[in-house]
Amino acid sequence: MVSKNLGIDKLETLIEINSLINSSYSDLDALLVYILESAMRLVECESSSILLADKNGSVLYFKVALGPAGLQAMNIPVETESSIAGWVFKHNESVLINDVQRDSRFSPVVQGHTGYKTENMVVVPMRVHNTCIGVIELLNKAGGKKFNQSDLGILELLSEQAGIAYQTAESFRNVQNENNLLQENLSSGSEYHTFITQSAVMKDLLKTLEEVAVTNTSVLLLGESGVGKELFAEQLHLKSPRAKKPFIRVNCAVLSPQLLESELFGHVKGAFTDAVNDRTGRFEAANGGTIFLDEVGEIPLDLQGKLLRVLQSKTFEKVGSSKTISVDVRIVAATNRDLEKMVQEGTFR
Repeated sequence: MVSKNLGIDKLETLIEINSLINSSYSDLDALLVYILESAMRLVECESSSILLADKNGSVLYFKVALGPAGLQAMNIPVETESSIAGWVFKHNESVLINDVQRDSRFSPVVQGHTGYKTENMVVVPMRVHNTCIGVIELLNKAGGKKFNQSDLGILELLSEQAGIAYQTAESFRNVQNENNLLQENLSSGSEYHTFITQSAVMKDLLKTLEEVAVTNTSVLLLGESGVGKELFAEQLHLKSPRAKKPFIRVNCAVLSPQLLESELFGHVKGAFTDAVNDRTGRFEAANGGTIFLDEVGEIPLDLQGKLLRVLQSKTFEKVGSSKTISVDVRIVAATNRDLEKMVQEGTFR
């Protein structure tokens, strides 16, 4: 009867997790916590955690940790070369160990920091697109009992769900970011703006613009918000030999510093925890055409060096890659900030 109830409970849990993954539920951390809580309930153990690898695959970091020492463990790095979790990650294989302290792969680092002793454990790979990105582990079977193959099977099933949840969340974030950029472009018109003026001063500016447009020089547009810097950027592109090539707009103020580098230069699979696919950056997308960097003064100082290199050599590397990419792109930038003052203050290069 107990086995039958466990089977029903397991089925209901998997159905619930699948339902959450396939719904509009987008809180990945909460979903991973739910998966771990489900594993602890079905297997009856004291602790559980999800660890994800860094981009080099040399260190595992706790993404979620539940149990008596969960909070204490969160900031402790786990070396992949000298730990059971690291062995599972490196070999992409599950393990069931009922005498952890005697296992040659056991690292006492977490135990030493938290004071929580691990007697037995089950550890399985967490995969996205068939690639191991981390591990899920259950520690200390309740009542002093030993883990068994049924426990291992349950955790492997739940690990598959965790991988799907992670993959779905990454896809959702990519679509959301692309939608934000699309909306940004749509908000200023999916087509180019019509430029009409009767002002003699503006006509003189347009004449100068036409002279600059046929060159290949980078251009910086300065002025307060609302004066039409984007209109001038469009005209620079439309009156240039690049007019039939892409015109890519990027508002540097609407993307977080963490996303901006990846958005501008792209990233390779595995570059960071959430990078489960290769991504083309905006500079690469603008190849042959023009990239318009609006609010360029908002770019973080540590990213400005990489931008400066693109300005000078038209080369860059995607995040997480050592392969140099060359692009033929004209850069038009705009800002309402006082860049000269920012240079003097050391906040702009």
